[in-house]
Amino acid sequence: MQIHQQINHLARKLRQLDQNTGDEHLSSARLMVLKLVKAHNPVTLKKLASLQSVALPTMSKIVDELQKRALVIRAQSKDDARKRWIVPTHKGIQVLAKSEDSSKEFWNNKLKKLDPDQIKQLTESLNILINEL
Repeated sequence: MQIHQQINHLARKLRQLDQNTGDEHLSSARLMVLKLVKAHNPVTLKKLASLQSVALPTMSKIVDELQKRALVIRAQSKDDARKRWIVPTHKGIQVLAKSEDSSKEFWNNKLKKLDPDQIKQLTESLNILINEL
């Protein structure tokens, strides 16, 4: 199998993992937005869209979903009535922490099957690939 086929196969497997989880699950895209909201707290919709390189309506839809799940709130700016800040809720921070813990546990279980040389080789290869993206 050629490398581009392997990468496509890996991407497909990761998407399947993303779709095969429980009720509290958020897609990787929504988790990334929640992570950004937490990291840039408070943040505007425009800034989030810029950080993710997506259109404002797309980001608005994602934030709407996060808000419906009570993971973020939109708060009006005290200084500018037209500006709305997006901030994580306590529940949002808990869901994010749980997701990060689950992800670490999942990957630790998968990677413990590899020997140290394989892990080193995989790490170096992934670093090369990430740097080229």
